[in-house]
Amino acid sequence: MTSQPVSPKSISLKCGRESGFTLIEVMVALAILAVVAVAASRASSAYLSSVDILRTRTLAHFIAQNAAADLRIQETWLTANRTQTVNAQGRDWQIEMTVGDAITPALKEVNIAVSPIIDGQTRTSVTDITVMLSNAEQDTGSLDLSGLSTGNSGQAGSGL
Repeated sequence: MTSQPVSPKSISLKCGRESGFTLIEVMVALAILAVVAVAASRASSAYLSSVDILRTRTLAHFIAQNAAADLRIQETWLTANRTQTVNAQGRDWQIEMTVGDAITPALKEVNIAVSPIIDGQTRTSVTDITVMLSNAEQDTGSLDLSGLSTGNSGQAGSGL
């Protein structure tokens, strides 16, 4: 039995029949996976950022509502603007109360703005509410609305 010499042509035919991925195919697949991973990372980061912003706004709104409730409960009449710092939910917050006049002297309009304090610096206001407070010691009076026109006077009860 004599062995026949193997020709280079038969070797190349055997290599062509082998199944598998070439280096270029693997690199293209890895590049596609990298692009998808970066996009998913950015989307996840944006989602987490928006969740943190909504959480901060919600907490600030609760703090503003608590400050408004405190003003209603207190017996003192708020006459000047006031700024105070509170710690709630493990964070520091600055509450600014701005007093304005209302339609009668017995009422005050108070705007309550809440800002987070981060690293000792007060950030911009993330929420504000406006409340009307009445002074129990003053007569609130009555409003004369008879001079106001509704635009359809004389048509009441006329039917359709």
